[in-house]
Amino acid sequence: MIEADLNGSQSDTRILFLGQCLQYGYEGVRRYSTYPNVAASILTAQFPAFRFKFDFKYLYHPTGLKALLQHRLPLTRPRIAVITLPAMFAATHWRVNRIYQIAPELVDTARTFMRKVEAKVKGVATTALGRDTLIDKTFAVQPPLTLDKYERLVESAVSYAKQISSCRLMLLGPGHFNDDTHEDYAVHSPELWASVNHMVVRVGERLNLPVINMQEALAEHGGEVFISNNHRFSEFGHEVVGREVARMLASEIRMLMLDQSAMANL
Repeated sequence: MIEADLNGSQSDTRILFLGQCLQYGYEGVRRYSTYPNVAASILTAQFPAFRFKFDFKYLYHPTGLKALLQHRLPLTRPRIAVITLPAMFAATHWRVNRIYQIAPELVDTARTFMRKVEAKVKGVATTALGRDTLIDKTFAVQPPLTLDKYERLVESAVSYAKQISSCRLMLLGPGHFNDDTHEDYAVHSPELWASVNHMVVRVGERLNLPVINMQEALAEHGGEVFISNNHRFSEFGHEVVGREVARMLASEIRMLMLDQSAMANL
């Protein structure tokens, strides 16, 4: 874990990233090459006297965003939280479970345990049981979100988070559309990706929140920012986005410094 602090004391400045697989790594991109880790490395070099703690949690679906923030913000007390809002939630069906939206790591652990139990009961290899367990049967299918519903969910969750926490919130919209993708979503177009990005920008403007605009950051680049045939970023794409995330976070960190200085002078 990378560490630094606003005033050189022993307290930590925690930055929370709420996002999807892009922040954890996948085949072709190692975890330390993902955009949050790129940003963390840049910030650590830029603010050597600080002591940061970078925390990564999964945002499973916007229908659970409010509950997730209600759970995570008081528990971990981040100074800054980056909320990633991709286009895929408006483009494809999603299997949703209330507990999984709040604490997916608990459900993943329980699912692994259930597979082992069911394998012993049925007397077959765990892998032969496929993905579904009794836990998976509690998931319901969420259709692609309309833009209006997506916007309402995000605005309601973020407005609530501002009431219960002093954490500075940042929104991160979708990257641009990969014309070479082979991914077959129910709704799938450059226009949808742009519309979701505009929605994120609107929410940020209404609630006075900074927005990390990945579409603008990637605009000067082509297909090299993606891995082959889908919308996931290549290592180069993560580097481009990570530098923009670091730039925006650095601005928020300076604002925290000013706030702290003002409080000290009261």
